[in-house]
Amino acid sequence: MESIASQNWHNAFAAAFRKRVASELLKHPLAELKRSYSIPGDAIAGLLLSFRARGGAADDPLLFRYTRLFLDERYISTSDILSALLARTTILESRLGSEHNAVASGLPSCEERMFNLLAEIHMAQNMTVTRVQLYKTVQAIVKWLLVISEHQYNRQVESAGLDPLDVHLFSMYETLASLTIAIFGQASFRQVTAQPWWEKRRPIVVRGMQNFDAQVLQPMHSQFSGRLAAMTAIPPFVDTDASGRPVVSPEFILQYISQDITITPSPSRAGLYIWLHACLYARPMTDDLAVLSYLQNRYTGDNQSLTLQLIHAAFDVLTSHLVRGGQPHEVLLIRSFICNKLPVLLSMLATFTGHGTIEVCIQNAFLAVAMDPIPPISAGSSDATDTLRRARLDFLHACVMHGVATESIVNAVVQGISTTIPKVVKYSKDGLTSQCTNNIGRLESLVRELPIGNLCANKDTMSLKTVCNALVKRVPDIDIVLQHTQPAMLLLPLCTVLNDWVHDQDQSEFTPAYEEYAAVFLFTLAVLHRYGLQTRDIGFVANEELSHLLNGQISGTTSSELDTDRSQQLGRWLDGLFATDDQGETGGIGDEVMRRCPPQAFYNLVPTLLEQSVLACRLGQLPVTTFKSGLELLLEPFLLPSLVVGLLWVAEHSWEDHDDVDILLQILDKLLRLSSTAVETQTMHKAVLDIVAEPLACSLEDLVRRRPDKAAASGMLTLLRQRADTTRCGESSKSTYDQWAKEQSMDMHLRAIVRDMTTWAAKTTPAPPPHYDPRILHAVISTHGESHALESIATEIQQIPYANRPASLDVATSLLSSPDTASITLRHQLHMLVNNTQALLDMPAVRATTLVQLSRSVEAQLAVQQLEVPVNLPVQQSTDQIMQELGMADPSAAPLDVHADEGHNEPINLSDADLTAALGPGVGLDVNLLQPLPNLGINAMQVDESQDFFADLDMSLAQQQASSQLPVQDTTMSTLGTSNQEDDIFADLDMGGGLGDLDFNFS
Repeated sequence: MESIASQNWHNAFAAAFRKRVASELLKHPLAELKRSYSIPGDAIAGLLLSFRARGGAADDPLLFRYTRLFLDERYISTSDILSALLARTTILESRLGSEHNAVASGLPSCEERMFNLLAEIHMAQNMTVTRVQLYKTVQAIVKWLLVISEHQYNRQVESAGLDPLDVHLFSMYETLASLTIAIFGQASFRQVTAQPWWEKRRPIVVRGMQNFDAQVLQPMHSQFSGRLAAMTAIPPFVDTDASGRPVVSPEFILQYISQDITITPSPSRAGLYIWLHACLYARPMTDDLAVLSYLQNRYTGDNQSLTLQLIHAAFDVLTSHLVRGGQPHEVLLIRSFICNKLPVLLSMLATFTGHGTIEVCIQNAFLAVAMDPIPPISAGSSDATDTLRRARLDFLHACVMHGVATESIVNAVVQGISTTIPKVVKYSKDGLTSQCTNNIGRLESLVRELPIGNLCANKDTMSLKTVCNALVKRVPDIDIVLQHTQPAMLLLPLCTVLNDWVHDQDQSEFTPAYEEYAAVFLFTLAVLHRYGLQTRDIGFVANEELSHLLNGQISGTTSSELDTDRSQQLGRWLDGLFATDDQGETGGIGDEVMRRCPPQAFYNLVPTLLEQSVLACRLGQLPVTTFKSGLELLLEPFLLPSLVVGLLWVAEHSWEDHDDVDILLQILDKLLRLSSTAVETQTMHKAVLDIVAEPLACSLEDLVRRRPDKAAASGMLTLLRQRADTTRCGESSKSTYDQWAKEQSMDMHLRAIVRDMTTWAAKTTPAPPPHYDPRILHAVISTHGESHALESIATEIQQIPYANRPASLDVATSLLSSPDTASITLRHQLHMLVNNTQALLDMPAVRATTLVQLSRSVEAQLAVQQLEVPVNLPVQQSTDQIMQELGMADPSAAPLDVHADEGHNEPINLSDADLTAALGPGVGLDVNLLQPLPNLGINAMQVDESQDFFADLDMSLAQQQASSQLPVQDTTMSTLGTSNQEDDIFADLDMGGGLGDLDFNFS
């Protein structure tokens, strides 16, 4: 039963409305009613709002006049009105496709008029509040902000972002923003920091304001857009120091700097050319999903532009190498990407865009690819043109094989040149595995697509020897293999075999086992060396001995440091290599020596073996001729890979401290100059020289500078320099660096790249791309450091004409987004710089703005995506003339009908947007997205523990209980005038003493 007091108030309101009593005439009657029947302010507000209009009718003007009177007379407060209004609102109950209770007359809603009324009072600074009222006011405003944010969020979700603007809601939202600013924006509101509950509740208030601004005001382009978010960056919504100055967060500083950003990067042909060039230059980094993820971020779902510019970039990279006379292997690598990898990527895109769209893009792409990049009278022009045309034709043939182009498109692109689609073999993994299993000799001609994993899993070391001996002849061709796989897929099985190698001492002979270990070890080490990899880079944890060998951690161990087994093994090897008979002949290495020493153990003994032998020669205990004769055995295939360990020990050995220069030079002369004519031995020896050439050459250069009289060292240097530049780690050789340095400073080279690429991107006619070498980034970083490199890039962007600034920003973004190590280093430095907000504030505003924008652009392009392909995709296969040029085609295989798989590859009719959906949300970017709000029911907006965002503080204020029930029409009034322990919002505060009115009049 509701109280008699509430009944009397309700009857008084009903009579006043019915008799149309003016508000000023109610002052004295209401004062008498208040003295006789006192009820809380929230109950009064609830009773008053029970007389609001329903069913879309216009509200009685007296309702707002009475509300103003009650506020002026302090019968009710702002929080009472807001809470009662929220508990009874119906305007937010609408869902997409349903009618809401808009005012039929077109007048503002009750909510809007109440917000306006309260805003007017507070802006006139005519409102004094108590501590309790202050708390309740903040609570009520934030509840309104959260409820409306959730409402708009749900509407957008239901409509997929296509919800039309509701004029009535638009106006109400703006008046709520005005009210929030009128209260929270007053200078005296800063005194709220003295309240015990503010520190804990400030984050909730700030989040409510930011969400309302981002989710409601900004999408509807309100005049208040951005103002609530801006308020959260000043006191009392931020911390202050001891002097009262705001402690500004790094996020706010970045937001402040970002206000000056007026341009956005525009995907340019030059940007993708830089990125793809870096992917192909060092170790190929062309994983299917990684490439598509990056491209999807770059083109944000525009798959037609993606396809066009991807084809352009591939041919631009090829053109650049041809124009500047690139090495044949580099040209072959790029042609392989164009003809073998690019069609696979396009076939994956075709599952989203449709094969017809890809086909049109292929045809249009070649309209902007120049087939004659070098003027006709220039040297090499015809070769470059022929290579480009062959690459174009091979690419088109591969596209036909993958079902993304038809013969008619091929004829249209080549413009009438007679062409016939060749019947070539379409390799598959299963087919190659079967061929290699049945005929191990077939491996020699199929070194690109090898089932190494199966051989390793079966511990078939004899077959692995054959495989690795075939592969070590063509280590550079692994560049093409890695366009289709990762180094770990190739190397992990081999490293596992080496790590788990079983040395069976019961076998009859041991030379074959040593040969098998040597072949696997040398090929594994050759690949690791070529790409500058360590075992940790491929995710492999080896035992200590193997880890030292594969990672080049070479160190000699003195004989006193060896344990008994190792010391005995060393003694046997020394005897076998250098002990002589009466005729001066060495005894050689017998099975007994190898029986007691596994191959891995011998390799680790080699530095100690050489060190002890050199010492013996220096002391006259071992003749040099005998020493050199014994070294002949290390040039045999079963021991030859141990030269890597031995020669690296020589490279790290001091030329000055041991007085053994002449002895070491004789060792090098013996080991570097191979006399054997056996093909297998020569192949393995060349692989060894490729691995040791660079460190050994550096060591000899140091010797030549110190001892110019050592002519033998100069001759060895000439030999080593021929093998020194065999790695693909992205770093330039010393000669290349010196040439760049003669032309201009390294930072000017970097600035020229940004400038020239931007100029080329602005051209509207086909033109060869400017020269770009990804190694320049490494050179700049090694010479000037990461910070200077970033400064050079930012400086050049600032000097680009404004019209070309988007393209220059895209060029710079691509430089930092590339997968090579130099770009990764620069990205890390940029991240650290942008996070150092004090450094940003100390630098010129234009520089800081450029760096912040560059950082955001890089993060956006590198957001991690997960591509879930909805259909079975073609296996990555070698398909074109390049296979025949490399001798990899199977002449005995039956011709393959290029249309045989058309049914399997039937395109799915999906829009471009499906690719964005399949890629899923990005990972790795710090984006402040609005989180879904709790489900706050509008019809159940009573203040209880489950919905009170201040409930966990258990702050409640005892209110008087009521017992009588009013016969009111609004069923939501059933709880008015009552309270429970859950509503006691100040329970944990000391309410004793002077809780009088405070001067919170916001003046």
